[in-house]
Amino acid sequence: MDANRSDLKASAAKGQSFPFKVAAVDLDGTLLCPQRTVSAANQRAIQRLRDHGCQIVMASGRRHEDILPYYHLLGLTAPVISCDGIVIKMPLTEEILLERSLHEDLAHSLIEVGREHKVSIYYYHGESVFYAHENEYTLGYQACTRSRKPIKNEYIHELRGNRAQKLVFCEHPSRIAEIKSHLTERFKDHAQVIETEPGYLEFMPLATSKFTGLQALMSKLDFHTDQALAFGDNWNDVEILSGVGFGVAMTVSSEAAKKAAKAVSPAGDSSESFARAVDLVFDRFHSGADQAAAAPPQGVLQKR
Repeated sequence: MDANRSDLKASAAKGQSFPFKVAAVDLDGTLLCPQRTVSAANQRAIQRLRDHGCQIVMASGRRHEDILPYYHLLGLTAPVISCDGIVIKMPLTEEILLERSLHEDLAHSLIEVGREHKVSIYYYHGESVFYAHENEYTLGYQACTRSRKPIKNEYIHELRGNRAQKLVFCEHPSRIAEIKSHLTERFKDHAQVIETEPGYLEFMPLATSKFTGLQALMSKLDFHTDQALAFGDNWNDVEILSGVGFGVAMTVSSEAAKKAAKAVSPAGDSSESFARAVDLVFDRFHSGADQAAAAPPQGVLQKR
């Protein structure tokens, strides 16, 4: 991490007059278009931040492996925050800077509870994602999380070890509603229990979020979270949008995200909402700097 820290510090030094050293950027609903691509305008916005010494930290609910195609597309070099802050990893070296997990006994208990209630279970493990039974809800979860390679394993109740990152119960929304209150009360001292979308109940390590992940990373870099930007659109962005120096919600965002952010991207094409948010940041904090730093860009990013 020492060499990486030096690289990040050197990059930050390029933009001494720009007050932000790191930008935490959500993927789905923020950087990505509905078609799951990065628009040309959003690519230019990423480059603009980097040209002013601001390192781009992708911060997503996706697994690390499902973030990498976009990371490499944009030629990024900073660590990645994945699984909503459970993992921080350096893609270029595979160094794990942080990995939170559920206690092995807790993970086993949750699997048994899921089986008792006859719900489908998604099991996020340090090595992969497993699920026991395929139905419309597991398929729906796979689609909304963009998980590329979940492994079907009817024996997930036999999985042991200390790398259980989180578990998700997938079932009809009415069934999840029936069991949510009871399970929240039962496990509240051991895990975060969150209904992320109707029909999906997640169990995550306590005190874990994109923002706690960013705090840990900024501490390692000897930066303060006041020196960070954040861009997001949903419930899992609320804490990071409100906790950084300046958080911007996308034009189409949850009300909670808009309320947490210090600004909202102006109206316009949804595929360029992030680009407009970056324009807003520069208009507010660095007006005229682009003309002062009129050097050619590092290169136009092309989709592979």
